[in-house]
Amino acid sequence: MKKMYKFVVFLVSFFTIIVLNFSALRAGLIEPTRSLKATAEDPGQLTVFSEPPGLSIKLDGKFIGQTPMRMNAVDPGAHQLQVGESVTEIYVEPGQAFHISLFQNKFIQFQVGKKEASKPSGAGKTLTSETPGPEPSSEHLRTKEENRKAWERWMLFVNGSSNHF
Repeated sequence: MKKMYKFVVFLVSFFTIIVLNFSALRAGLIEPTRSLKATAEDPGQLTVFSEPPGLSIKLDGKFIGQTPMRMNAVDPGAHQLQVGESVTEIYVEPGQAFHISLFQNKFIQFQVGKKEASKPSGAGKTLTSETPGPEPSSEHLRTKEENRKAWERWMLFVNGSSNHF
């Protein structure tokens, strides 16, 4: 009887361990929700400029804003883009940025590349002038500083760090 009891306890323990391991293994396997590679489902990015700025933008007939504007999540594929009264067809690649500008009622698609820091050709040389130029007025310096700040905002917008200029 003791042998039978030990055998039953062994069988119950064995099947309990198998069942617990199987359920633990099933719980441990989680389907991935995304991958690092660009897939067809990855949204694209759309940047729209215009001259003059402030024109209304419609994507597939739906109002999305005014120029200049960046949309960080655009469904990949073919779309109809309307800027002001001008209309064009665009194709947004999955995970890629699409840049377009309207100038004199013509659409211009362009690429934005990262600028590498490089030394100017005269680096290390001191340039002197025989005749000093006129000193800039304080009004000119203020305008120059404002231009520098505007340029920095522009570069952040174009490179994708900011949604608005």
